Amino acid sequence: MLHNDRCTFAILLCRIFLKGHPNEPNYDQEFNYFLRAKEGLLSSSTGPIVDGLNSEQQEALSRLSSRLPAFKKLPEKIKEMPEFGAWLQQSTPEQAVPQLWIEEKQLSPIGTAMYQLLVIQAFRPDRVIAAATLFVAAVMGGEYLASAEKEIDLGAIVENEIKARVPVLLCSVPGFDASGRVDDLAAEMNKQISSIAIGSAEGFNQADRAINMACKSGRWVILKNVHLAPQWLVQLEKKLHSLQPHAGFRLFLTMEINPKLPVNLLRAGRIFVFEPPPGIRANLLRTFSTVPASRMMKAPNERARLYFLLAWFHAIVQERLRYCPLGWAKYYEFSESDLRVACDTLDTWIDATAMGRTNLPPEKVPWDALVTLLSQSIYGGKIDNDFDQRLLQSFLNKLFTAKSFEGDFALVANIDNGPNGNRHITMPDGTRRDHFLKWIESLADRQTPAWLGLPNNAEKVLLTTRGTDLIGKLLKMQQLEDDDELAYSMDESSPTDPKVQVDGRPSWMKTLHNSALTWLQLLPKSLQTLRRTVENIKDPLYRYFEREVNSASKLLLDVIHDLNDVLLICQGEKKQTNYHRTMLGELVRGIIPANWHRYTVPKGCTVIQWITDFSNRVKQLQQISLVVYSSGAKELQSFPVWLGGLLNPEAWITASRQCVAQANSWSLEELHLDVTISDSQDRSTIPHDCFAVVGLKLQGAQCKNNQLLLTSSIMSELPITLLRWARIGEDKASGSKLSLPIYLNSTRTELLYTVDLNIAPGQDPHSFYERGVALLTSTALN
Repeated sequence: MLHNDRCTFAILLCRIFLKGHPNEPNYDQEFNYFLRAKEGLLSSSTGPIVDGLNSEQQEALSRLSSRLPAFKKLPEKIKEMPEFGAWLQQSTPEQAVPQLWIEEKQLSPIGTAMYQLLVIQAFRPDRVIAAATLFVAAVMGGEYLASAEKEIDLGAIVENEIKARVPVLLCSVPGFDASGRVDDLAAEMNKQISSIAIGSAEGFNQADRAINMACKSGRWVILKNVHLAPQWLVQLEKKLHSLQPHAGFRLFLTMEINPKLPVNLLRAGRIFVFEPPPGIRANLLRTFSTVPASRMMKAPNERARLYFLLAWFHAIVQERLRYCPLGWAKYYEFSESDLRVACDTLDTWIDATAMGRTNLPPEKVPWDALVTLLSQSIYGGKIDNDFDQRLLQSFLNKLFTAKSFEGDFALVANIDNGPNGNRHITMPDGTRRDHFLKWIESLADRQTPAWLGLPNNAEKVLLTTRGTDLIGKLLKMQQLEDDDELAYSMDESSPTDPKVQVDGRPSWMKTLHNSALTWLQLLPKSLQTLRRTVENIKDPLYRYFEREVNSASKLLLDVIHDLNDVLLICQGEKKQTNYHRTMLGELVRGIIPANWHRYTVPKGCTVIQWITDFSNRVKQLQQISLVVYSSGAKELQSFPVWLGGLLNPEAWITASRQCVAQANSWSLEELHLDVTISDSQDRSTIPHDCFAVVGLKLQGAQCKNNQLLLTSSIMSELPITLLRWARIGEDKASGSKLSLPIYLNSTRTELLYTVDLNIAPGQDPHSFYERGVALLTSTALN
């Protein structure tokens, strides 16, 4: 399976193992907290404040100390521990977690690892995966996860373990082709192999003929990209049952991991999952192994150097995908096919320019043509985000230049911990393929994100996201596990056990009952709709907020009604309908019910996060309703809005524009947005011609005196941000401006608007794009 899924699967196995372990508790209460740590009501005044913790860590401390008895003295234990602050800053805190829990009797290594995992989750969420790995090692043994990392001997498995009627399924991530493994294996074992690409009617006929012939002769057959024809795979699976193949026959299917693949075929076959090794070094070596030496060393002599530049660019582009949405705003399928086309393009233009000469001066290389084709067609053709396009253009302009033939040309400038302690990664000398290959092989296996133009803390962002994904996946798989647990517990209990007679509900139903009670406490009971008058309805902002409040009010009533139904069903006082069964199944697995899905939220958002966030959204709309009731619609302009807490934030930006245009009798096309980031939180100083926005986050940079500076911090919260619609030509331009995106949330899938901000003197505009600097309206759902 994929590397990222191994830890999830291992934890599920650990839970099953602990349920059958006679000398070890099953730690259900701790696991339940681990999955639902962010659930429940939490006021800012609860629990003592501990110095040195940010707001998220403080919240986690309050939840942990109030919900698990072993951690009830957590704040006191932290205050008694002067070295706690230093431990928080460690790069690998999971290796030396302080004992912050109460041990009534000494815990086993498994119990200690469980409590350490909860401490790491609370204070260092970026190390959850590492702590979870240590927990798996404590339960299953240190070699358990490591055994999955061993390189498989595909030849021995195919020859000795797989029968002729069992297909070999080679699954890979998008953009990575595993068919080369089979071709190499066939050559090594001296086997004849027929290779067919699937995707057209001719391919299906060829595949059928090849399989029929190979069954008799004992040849091998490889069908490539079978995920493109899932319907045909159903027929293939049926055909395999009726075959009487030769003992030497083997059928290989290469495919991308795809939900449409038929389940019966997956069950019938032997599955191998392939993914490319991470790191620039591995990527460069892969490129150099796929491009023949004869092709790279053709005249002119400068060709090999250009191939190296192309390989480096391809490695940067692909490796940044690991850091989505910071590296790229979304996952683009940059693949080996792009590299192949880029190599063909390079050869075509170099051959046309050199015209058979053995040397080509750097200034004669058609740089503009190469950059344009790479940015607009080959790689850029897949990009649909304007800021990703600027980023791609930035890399190409820096790399594909005549200066790249100079000895001290920097591939990447100003990084910490570069090769041999240098601040720059310089282009290797030489014009021969073996010079470049030797330099690549001398690189370390793993590189810091700075090699890709990203801030070094990008790894922290990536690990935090993966930790959240791990918990989300475990939550989605919870229902099946709880059903199994009910079967175990009913077998083990005697029929006369009073506990079973009192509460015979399955554990998932008890958990859901408690969750529904908590969620109902968290939600406001109602939302007052706005009072419409003849004057109010003329105001664009009033019309916007009227729609917003009406939508939220309807949704709130539906959510409260559904949760009350859940309580009655869990108490056995109401019969389930199909609607309720679907909703209960979704809520247990942490999925937001379809009927609640009425505004945009991130894909992996759990229902626990959604309820808390929706509660805050309703509270903001309650304040707006109060403002209109007490002061009228005119006060809406001076109300500081949490943009990320609106159901349709882009419509608010449009309404504010209409408001100014209507007040001044200007056309909408005459207006442009002028943004000022103030340094204070004082709401009384908001100018009358500005709209105030609060809660914006700036990722990858900081703002001082309304000027942007690059910073090493992951994210900074902006004070009040002032939006002013001015007529084009009226603004007084001062200093250099930089266009930055405003995204709805940190997944960066929803672009709300583009704003121009001032950058501080001496800052390189391209560096802001390389480091993924952007404004986010909300991070509550990530």
